[in-house]
Parts: sequence; structure tokens; C-alpha cells
Amino acid sequence: MKYSQLLTLLQLGLVLAVSARAQDGIQLSPAANMDIYRAAGFNDGSDGAAPVDYAFSARAGRILEFSSVTGTWTCDVNTPPFGPDGITALGPGCHPPTYIAEPIGTFSQFYATDFVGAMVGMFLADTLPTVAPPIGHFYVYDGKEGGIKTSFTALAPEVGQVFFIGDGLTGTGIGRPQAFVVPATATHLYLGFVDTCANFLPGCYSDNSGTLTATFGLYNIK
Repeated sequence: MKYSQLLTLLQLGLVLAVSARAQDGIQLSPAANMDIYRAAGFNDGSDGAAPVDYAFSARAGRILEFSSVTGTWTCDVNTPPFGPDGITALGPGCHPPTYIAEPIGTFSQFYATDFVGAMVGMFLADTLPTVAPPIGHFYVYDGKEGGIKTSFTALAPEVGQVFFIGDGLTGTGIGRPQAFVVPATATHLYLGFVDTCANFLPGCYSDNSGTLTATFGLYNIK
């Protein structure tokens, strides 16, 4: 991600100075078996389903904000459900840190250092990327391995990069809406999950259950 290239104006609070929403009150409901790496019909060999998709026209100077993300999901019948931000109480079963170690096709790797189960997103253009972007690496508390803290205020994902969304707030259930800078060439937003059978590849989606409901808007920056 171009974390070092986040717009200075966004960091200074430009989110509060946007024009009327280009599109508002959009709602998608990603189910627990939806594999983000199956975006745009790509076959990653997993047992997951394609993620939900919202299509829009390409435009520079736009941000995405979530007004609400609700619901729960779980990675198997014996595991308590996750909220949109996932959980940090890592343990046995389906609770290891989520790590996709290599690019999947031309989609980025993904590493959640100290949490599991959060809703994620990906922006794509009308064609797949030709080269995989850098890894999407996030953490909640443990920043020793690097990455971006999930309490960020603004994020600029690249096309084809898997990025953390969770509940779209700077805290779990609290805080201000996070601003996601939409790539100028993007025409699709995909929402889903990253699951793995502990072999660093997408998998183990078939025993998942539950659904989230995400409501969001696209804003044109003045």
C-alpha cells in the first residue's frame, strides 16, 4: 500500500470537507464463505465463493467511508462468532494469525499479525492487475513485525491489494469513520474474507457460517 503517500490533506481532516456523496447508502452483505481472492471471477483453487461486488465509474479524487458494518460470522461450528473487526484472542483451531504468504495470481499477499476474522476489501479495475501489488499487512497491538495499525484514519490501497476494513471505524465499535482512498482507475469494490487451512493459501471456507451487512458511501473530494 502507498501508506507513505497518503494525502496530506486527508491527514489534516479533508474527510470533513467533501462534496455531496457521489453514491450513498450502498449496502453489500458478504457471507462467511466469500473468498476475497475469488474477485472478478478469478479461480484461486479454494473452496470459497466469489466475494460481493459493487461496480462504479472510474474517477480520481474519491474516498470510501463505511457508515455501518454489522453482523457476525464464524470459521467453524465450534468457534464463537467474530464481529466485523475479527478477534485478537488467537488460539487453536481456526485462530492462527491470518497469513497468505505469496501473491494469489496478481492479487496481493495478506498478513494479519495478531488478529483473525476481519472483513477485508479489494479494489479492481475492469481488467485484472498485471503485477501483484505489495502485501497488505495490518496489526492491532503488535507492531514489531511492521505493518499498519488497524486504527488508521486514512488508507490508500492499490488496485489488487487486499486491505483491512473491519467495521470501518478507528476503534472496534467506536471512533471516527476511516477514509479509504479509491484508486483513480478502480471500477469495482469487493468485500469478503481471508481464510486459510494454515497452509498459507486461501481455503477452509466451506465450514464457515454467518453474514455481515456493510453500508457505505463514495465521496468526491472538493
